[in-house]
Amino acid sequence: MNLLRLVLYALFALLGYRLGIVFEATGWMTGGGIGNLTSLNRLYLGLVGLLVGFLLVPRLAHWLEGRWENTQGWLKKLPPEVGVAVTIASGLGLLLSVLLTNLLNQIPGFLPIHSLIIAAVLVMSLSAFAVVNRDYFRLVRPAPPVAPKLKGGKVLDTSVLIDGRIGDVAEMGFLEGPLFAPRQALRELQMFSDSSDQQKRAKGRRGLDTLERLKLTVGLEVLETVETDDPVDDQILSEAKKMGAALVTNDHALAQLSRIYGVKTLSIQALASVLRTPLQQGDQLSITIVKEGKEPGQGVGYLEDGTMIVVDDALPFKGKEVGVVITQAIQTQIGRLLFGKVQTDLDLPTMRKSEAR
Repeated sequence: MNLLRLVLYALFALLGYRLGIVFEATGWMTGGGIGNLTSLNRLYLGLVGLLVGFLLVPRLAHWLEGRWENTQGWLKKLPPEVGVAVTIASGLGLLLSVLLTNLLNQIPGFLPIHSLIIAAVLVMSLSAFAVVNRDYFRLVRPAPPVAPKLKGGKVLDTSVLIDGRIGDVAEMGFLEGPLFAPRQALRELQMFSDSSDQQKRAKGRRGLDTLERLKLTVGLEVLETVETDDPVDDQILSEAKKMGAALVTNDHALAQLSRIYGVKTLSIQALASVLRTPLQQGDQLSITIVKEGKEPGQGVGYLEDGTMIVVDDALPFKGKEVGVVITQAIQTQIGRLLFGKVQTDLDLPTMRKSEAR
């Protein structure tokens, strides 16, 4: 039997005894003028209170213990500074109550209830103020938050995976890792590979093949990011910025946007353009005219690296190899564009050859 139950039993017995005194004072119970009988009646009522306690105390004790455990759990969840703040504020409030009670006690009509009201108001108001400013009561100052460590590396978007050349660049050691592929890019590639359009299906499968190749050769990690309703490019750009990684893309618009957001951008298309054979005005070569140009009489051919050459007056030579002299070279946003003119008197074997696409 624990102390709480003993106290409750005693309280019930005392309650019965006091009830006997009340009954005697109101005339509901008398001892017939015999003092011993009066004492016995009080004793009987005390035993009645104890018997009632035997019925109610176990349930009451269980309920009180449950409430006490809940209160302890709630107090443990509070920050330590809250307890310190309330304790100090309550002590200060009670000390002020003592001083005010001594001063106001000299006023006629000042009652103990007034002192209790003053103490309650001071303790509650000072405790509320202390809790609001609880940071000043912290025993140990919290350490400043540590910024999350950035992963770095390279984030690959859909366009560069479809291109496929990044596999060769990474295998040759020109692209340091770690390499990351966002889940949004994988979802786009899957949609492409399942498309009914043959061209899109080919792009999707090439992108998935590139992913598998990077995974097996240089290592590649899939970013399990939370997808939102924002455009896929915005999600990939946001993830690269969050990681402190560079974005590898062939999308010119996305590359411009990433530079605005302060994200380093690498372009396989730009790299290929830089590595192309430099052709200047006056250089001679031979190409095959494969199609008609935009202007009347113009023919179009391609170098081995895909560079387009627009040749004046070359339409009659469509499907044939002709000698060309470069007249102008222009660097555009999507690559290099060359212009030339036909030179039928050139010795083709002495010129640089280029197979048409």
